[in-house]
Amino acid sequence: MELLEYQAKQLFEQVGIPTLPSQIIADPRELKQLQIPYPIVLKSQVRAGGRGKAGGIKRVQNTIDAIAAARNIFNLAIAGQYPDVLLAEAHYERKQEIFLAVVLDYELQRPVLLGSAHGGMEIEQLLANLHQVVIQDFFSPFQARHLLNKMGIRGPLVPALSDIIKKMYDLLLGKDLELVEINPLGINQAGELMALDGKVTVHDTALRKHPEIDLFYAHQNQGNYPMGDPLAWQSEVPGGKVGIVCYGVGAAALSWDLLQELGGQPAYCWILGPQSQGLVFSPYDLEGHIGLILEQLASLPEIEVLFLNLVADKEINQQILAKVIASFPGLATEKDLGHSPMQIVVRCLPDIDQTIAPGCHWESDLEAAIHQAIALSKA
Repeated sequence: MELLEYQAKQLFEQVGIPTLPSQIIADPRELKQLQIPYPIVLKSQVRAGGRGKAGGIKRVQNTIDAIAAARNIFNLAIAGQYPDVLLAEAHYERKQEIFLAVVLDYELQRPVLLGSAHGGMEIEQLLANLHQVVIQDFFSPFQARHLLNKMGIRGPLVPALSDIIKKMYDLLLGKDLELVEINPLGINQAGELMALDGKVTVHDTALRKHPEIDLFYAHQNQGNYPMGDPLAWQSEVPGGKVGIVCYGVGAAALSWDLLQELGGQPAYCWILGPQSQGLVFSPYDLEGHIGLILEQLASLPEIEVLFLNLVADKEINQQILAKVIASFPGLATEKDLGHSPMQIVVRCLPDIDQTIAPGCHWESDLEAAIHQAIALSKA
């Protein structure tokens, strides 16, 4: 299984490979609350190659241009694939681009280090300058330096690049991966290194051994679910008290990951809306999905906090909230939320009239809303 770029970069961050500040975008309107300063680069999150040449990567200077570009990218098929989310990433002024990879060679039955001093989209030039070093017994810094020497890299870059190659190797072995690739690895004027794009291929055994990678797999297979049933994820770790209801897979993945990153424990996540761009999701589907979610919620007494992350149109947000709140009539008038059997935290984008559900906890910022949900789950 091949991970999406943003998922690969989450693994890079875990082992200390430098990556740029970034944000996952499930809806173009989320760019109005972007936390990254402009200029930024918007990237289609599909597994197909050739995104850049196909128009799936665009640099933008301001919010208006970013929203227009995001709408175009969401509707752009690359090798037949539409993105569920985009990656908004800080722009990086690189002086040089190189290619690095660590791959498990099944014929040799050994890991192999690969490198080219010519990284980026010009694949023919990359391959013409590709070098390899086979790891015979175990990895040593000498083997990384040997690869860099074959690539023609000398001087002060060698120690920093050797360190990144070691981290890529550690990631390959530690997570039972088949491939860890950085292309391009950017080098700026000051000699600083940055993983500008990444590819990770996961061996099937990793899905059983590493729950965090299995969750990536679940996120990527949302399109296989029938439209008649709401897609749902359930935590394999007991003790979670937070249920999540999101509009869109991207918003759900972001909410789930951020909740865990900030110290919370999600128990269940239900996803409303089309599972991929271009599919029609009627009001009747929405009504049915919410009804099924409420039925399941009633059978899950461990869930004490319901977090609604709604990033659809204003009318759809209101429809979802009104339907959910109707199942908790006490919330509409309950002033002391501590007495309510179910705490509900609402984040709507765009904002809607909060008087529709005065008994809920309202937050406009996603991170603040998740902090609120975590605090209530631990109260």
